[in-house]
Amino acid sequence: MPRIVKFLSILLCFSLVISQEKTDFRTKEEQQKDPKIALKKAMVFPGYGQTYNDQWWKGALILAGEVWAIYNFDQYRQDVKNYTPDFPYSSEHYISQRNRFAWIAIGLYFYSLVDAYVEAHLDNFDQLVIENDPLNTKE
Repeated sequence: MPRIVKFLSILLCFSLVISQEKTDFRTKEEQQKDPKIALKKAMVFPGYGQTYNDQWWKGALILAGEVWAIYNFDQYRQDVKNYTPDFPYSSEHYISQRNRFAWIAIGLYFYSLVDAYVEAHLDNFDQLVIENDPLNTKE
């Protein structure tokens, strides 16, 4: 299994397993997140939409993954640009690695957009479930 697949699998599992408890000291009106604002913030740079949704760890991991992918993309881009026959691998290897890290960076960016938008929509999901539960007899 390639290292990047392992890394992305670990990142996905980590983001699913380590759910963050939200502690809000705001009024009910302030707690409602606007998905459009979350999407706009996520467009600025990956992870910023997650910080808007109070998911600091997920935002930091997405930003770190994006920086890692762009750094590796740039390293392989330079290897492709400066390729000589005495390099340890063929030029196709460096081109393949460069393209792989470009796709990883693009994928993380779009994951960040979708995740920020969906999380903002689901900000008050727990409260809606409690209010609309037919078995809730507190009314």
